[in-house]
Amino acid sequence: MLAKLTQDKKKSLQVVILTPFRGPGNLPAIYSTPEEPPKIRGYVELITTEDIKAGDLDLYFRVKSYARWARQRGQVTVVYRSKDVLQKNFHQFPIKHERPGVISPGTIRFDFEEALSMHTPSSIDGRRSWLNYRFAATLHRGFFQPNMTFKQDVWVFNTCIPSPQYGYLPPPHVFDGVWESHLPFTCSIPNENIQLGETVPLTIQFRPFIPTSGLFGQELVVVDAVVKMKQYTRLWNKWDVKTEKKVVIEMPVNQGWASGKDGVQKTIMVNVPFAPRLSCTTITEPVRKTHRLKLIMRIKTASMSNRDAKELRIEMPVNITGPRPPTVHPTAEEEGEQLPSYSSVFEGGNDSD
Repeated sequence: MLAKLTQDKKKSLQVVILTPFRGPGNLPAIYSTPEEPPKIRGYVELITTEDIKAGDLDLYFRVKSYARWARQRGQVTVVYRSKDVLQKNFHQFPIKHERPGVISPGTIRFDFEEALSMHTPSSIDGRRSWLNYRFAATLHRGFFQPNMTFKQDVWVFNTCIPSPQYGYLPPPHVFDGVWESHLPFTCSIPNENIQLGETVPLTIQFRPFIPTSGLFGQELVVVDAVVKMKQYTRLWNKWDVKTEKKVVIEMPVNQGWASGKDGVQKTIMVNVPFAPRLSCTTITEPVRKTHRLKLIMRIKTASMSNRDAKELRIEMPVNITGPRPPTVHPTAEEEGEQLPSYSSVFEGGNDSD
C-alpha cells in the first residue's frame, strides 16, 4: 500500500477521491454494480503559500495488472515481470498564470470524473501479483526543479450480483454424485457467485444406501469433515508461467453430525474472508485468480471402525465477486471535504509509473 510522505510547508499537492467508503489499507473504495455504471469522482488540489515557479498540472489514471516472480536456473536467479494496462486516461489542467511561469499563492482545484469499464476486475493486493487503480497528479516545474507528483490508489470492488430489488433469484450451485456406487449425495450452495466477506450456507445431504448396494439398510456415520476454499493463482509471462495455490479457508466440522439409515443432512455456515486475504476471481493477463470450495469427509457405516472409514471429496468451482455497496452510509455531501484521511504518496520528482 502507499505510504504517507511529508509535504513541503510552502506548497502541497493532493488527489482527493470523493467516496464515504474505505477499503483495505484505508484506501478510498469505489463499488461497481450491474445497475450503476462505475465512476470515480474527485479533485486535484494545489495549495501554495508563496510564489512558485511552475507550469501546468496534469492527472494520469491507469488500471494495471502486474506479476513478478523469480526462479532459480542453475546458479542464476531469473526474475520474470509482466504487466497489462487494462484502462488509462489523461487529464490536463491548464493553470492561469498572472506572470509567465509563476503560480501565485492560493488554492487551485480541478474536479475530475473517471468512468470505469463495467468489466474491469476488482482490486488485488499480493506479494507476487496485484491489480490496482492509480491516479498520479503532476505539477510541471521546468528544467532546473523537480516536478511535484502525488499518487493516489483507489480500491475498486466490482460485483456481478444485481440488487435484490430487481427480483434477482440466483439458481443454486449443486453437485450431485454417488459415493463408490453405494451412497447418493447432493452438495449445494445458494449461488456459484460468492461475495467477499459473505457467510455461505453449504448443505450436504445423503440419501439412504441404494438397494443394489451391499450396504443397503445400514446406518451412515460421518467420522469427521473439513471445509476448505482454495485460491489458485496463475502468473503469465511469454517466457514462463508460474502457478500457486493457497488455502484461504480451512474449517473442521467434526461435531453435530446426525447418523441414521434414512439419510443425513447438515448445513454448514462458511465465513468467506474479505480482501486482501481473498481476491476476487480474475481472468486477465498476466494475473489469473480462480477458486474452489471443497468438502472433505470421512464416512463409514455403524458396523465399521473409524480406521476403516473412507474419504468422500467434493470440489465445487466458485466465482468470488466483490460485495455490493453498504446500504446505509453517509453521503459525500454530508462528509464534505473532510473525507480523505487515507494513505497516499507525495513526491518531488517525475512520475515513472
